[in-house]
Amino acid sequence: MKPTSSPLTPEVAVESPEIAGEDELERLRYENEKLQKINRVLMRRVEMGWGNHSDAYQSFEGAAMLADKVKERTYRLQQTLHRLEESNQQLELARRETEKSQIQAEQDRQRLRDAIESISDAFALFDADRKMVMVNSRCAEFWQQHNITYELGKTSFQEITAASLVLVDHKAKAQKKVGVYPDPIAQTIFKLRDGTWIQMQERKTNDNCLVVVYTDITNIKLAEEVRYETAMTEQAELLKATLENMSQGVVLINADRQIETWNQRFFELLGLSDSGVQRGDVFAELMQQNVFAKALFDAISFDVAPDKDFLEVEMMLDENLVLLVRRNLIPGGGILITFADITERSRNQIALRESEQRIRLITDAMPALISYVNKDLCYEFVNREFEKWFNRSRDEIINHHLSDVLGHKEYQTLTIHIARAMLGQAVNFELEHSRDPDNVRISNKTYIPHFDEQRNVIGFFALEQDVTEQRRTARALKHAYDYMEQRVNQRTKKISEINLQLRNEIEERQLAEIKLLEAKREADQANESKSKFLAATSHDLLQPMNSARLFADALNDLILGEEAQKLIRSLSYSLENLESLISALVDISKLEAGLIEPVLDDFEIDDLITNMVNEFTPQAEGKGLRLRVKTTQTLVHSDTYLLARILRNLLSNAIRYTNEGSILVGVRRRKAGLQIQIFDTGIGIPQDKLSEIFHEFNRLDAKKRRHDKGLGLGLAIVERLASVMNHTINVRSVEGKGSCFSITLPYADKLAQRVKPTPAPLIDRFNDQLEGARILLIDNDDEICKGMETVLGSWNCNITSVQTLEELQEPEFLTELDPQLIIADYHLDDGDTGFDALEITHQHLIPHPPVIMITANYTNELRQKVREKGYSLLNKPVKPHKMKLALSNLLSNAKT
Repeated sequence: MKPTSSPLTPEVAVESPEIAGEDELERLRYENEKLQKINRVLMRRVEMGWGNHSDAYQSFEGAAMLADKVKERTYRLQQTLHRLEESNQQLELARRETEKSQIQAEQDRQRLRDAIESISDAFALFDADRKMVMVNSRCAEFWQQHNITYELGKTSFQEITAASLVLVDHKAKAQKKVGVYPDPIAQTIFKLRDGTWIQMQERKTNDNCLVVVYTDITNIKLAEEVRYETAMTEQAELLKATLENMSQGVVLINADRQIETWNQRFFELLGLSDSGVQRGDVFAELMQQNVFAKALFDAISFDVAPDKDFLEVEMMLDENLVLLVRRNLIPGGGILITFADITERSRNQIALRESEQRIRLITDAMPALISYVNKDLCYEFVNREFEKWFNRSRDEIINHHLSDVLGHKEYQTLTIHIARAMLGQAVNFELEHSRDPDNVRISNKTYIPHFDEQRNVIGFFALEQDVTEQRRTARALKHAYDYMEQRVNQRTKKISEINLQLRNEIEERQLAEIKLLEAKREADQANESKSKFLAATSHDLLQPMNSARLFADALNDLILGEEAQKLIRSLSYSLENLESLISALVDISKLEAGLIEPVLDDFEIDDLITNMVNEFTPQAEGKGLRLRVKTTQTLVHSDTYLLARILRNLLSNAIRYTNEGSILVGVRRRKAGLQIQIFDTGIGIPQDKLSEIFHEFNRLDAKKRRHDKGLGLGLAIVERLASVMNHTINVRSVEGKGSCFSITLPYADKLAQRVKPTPAPLIDRFNDQLEGARILLIDNDDEICKGMETVLGSWNCNITSVQTLEELQEPEFLTELDPQLIIADYHLDDGDTGFDALEITHQHLIPHPPVIMITANYTNELRQKVREKGYSLLNKPVKPHKMKLALSNLLSNAKT
């Protein structure tokens, strides 16, 4: 069969310049046309939109730039045409060279066919894709003899190999060898089913073709087998004789854990009986004859360290016998085990080890370098200091020559002293040496010779002490006096220069300090202005809000028409929203400015939660919701005022976003602290929104709840107030079913809880206590006074209002009034405060009546001062229900 192609044919892969040039020309033409279209479109846009767009000039400028690009691409197109002409000329020359190469390749192929046909072995050639290219007649005859079909140019090396596998005797193990250098040749030897042995050699050519040569080596293999069997028989007899003359016990075990061979010494050392022992017996059963053999087998059993090729175990069978057992794994799965009697050696080692430990214990504790050198000038002993000095381990020093450890240079310096020591003289001298150029040391060395019984020197002891510091100190003292005056002059000059530099630096630092003080003063003024602005904003905004809320609440108590009632409800709702917005903005501003600091104290959580529930119960009932509470008398450590603000925000949100169902306020004891939880059956929060609800100006479902005019600051304030007090806020929610907000408070340090009096019923506090109560109101705002008189009058209270301190100081005014409770505004006219007014009341009223301080100031300083005075604090704008609750509680406590 004639091959379709030959890997030996030289094929010149030349890229056609004509084709490459045409592709480049077409690409440039396409880009040129595209740029021209873009240019026309841009020019049209410029002409049409010159008066309508402010960027007409930029569009025209872009069109001009595109025109320049078109010119540039045209120039490049002309250059490509010139290169195309040159490529055509080169293509013609390449074609002529290719024709010559093809003629030469045909001649080379014929020579190759003649050469491989002359080879006595079967020969096959495969191309780079491993397709069959050429075979000689011997190879073709072999495949035809065994009915293996092939076709040149189609049959691959893998296919011909797979077809030949049926002829191979797989019981005979194939041998494969790969030669790496100088040429990669793979050699495989396998046996056919008819008993013929074939050697197949594979070799890659330089162009990645594959040459395969098949050689019949049957006669060679038969001769090798005969020689191998003869040699193995001789080796077995020699091995048996050798084993019987060894002092060690030996046993050989095959891969099946059966005994292959042994010697008599093996049975003697282990005290085993050799009667009835035959080749093929199980080794594990043999080792069960006595206790010693069983213990040895457990130590070296095949399950102990199976991944180790070598295992050595030393075992004491009794006081008079110590065996060294070595287990060696043999390729193929066999095991060779040897047993050696090392009783005497073990005793000597123990004695030497104990002696060496005692000596080393003493020498390692000494600060000097101690060593022993034998007559061959090799180290036999060194202490720990010696190892540290040379920075070497003991194994790197022991049995090494002096020159290897000390270095050739230092060894040559010590030669004369070593020679004297080896002659039997005690030597003492000093030497300057170093381990590195920066560490020069001075040592005092002493060599003491070691004599044997015949007074022959067999080594010497070396003692070395570091005297570097002593010698350096002496030298330093010697030179110190000589250079003292010179050094003093140099230092004096240097100090003068340094003093001058220091004076300059001091002046520069003073100027910088002045600038820093000015900058700090400006920053303090800005901060103070911001604080004053926040305080003024809160007071000026909340003051009229307070009076408006009071008048709106007073209108609610009047009997009016249905339209008027609707207007009043709308007015109250708008005022409530406005109050919430202003309070939230002021709170978030103060939190951002860091003006709110907690005042932590221990208190019972039951009081606070009960007051919160009482405050929000009317609001919940007005919406048709049930507000429940489950609390406990537990002392916590927190800020009562800030915690109340957090709970108000959470309760307000729960009522706002719950249309039906109930709200539960409960507490749970946790390991980390007391957890207050507020459950609701409201609209819930989507899981992907849980992390966003604490951001500023973020409201849940704002589009669907347009009637809710909040800014989305409530939860942001809650999160920041909790952060200020180091409390933890958590939330979990199921959309459409409800939410649970919780805050964790630390427990108080006090163990005993206070005994809290049983509160009076709500009916008594809200109705009976306010009936006819004499109340004094101190406020500088006439509208606030009128609103408070209207609201408190509707509760059947007798209220008297004053606006200045002069009215309080009128003779007999306070004693005749004898108020049961005082309501005082913090900000009064002319810089006066509610504290100034209360000082006047305290001078005339004994006992002092309870006080409620009303203010729009949210600072911690004011809150702390009110607490120290024992007053109650209400922030503007005051909610009527909250005021009614506070008045009732204070009047009730005052009577009890």
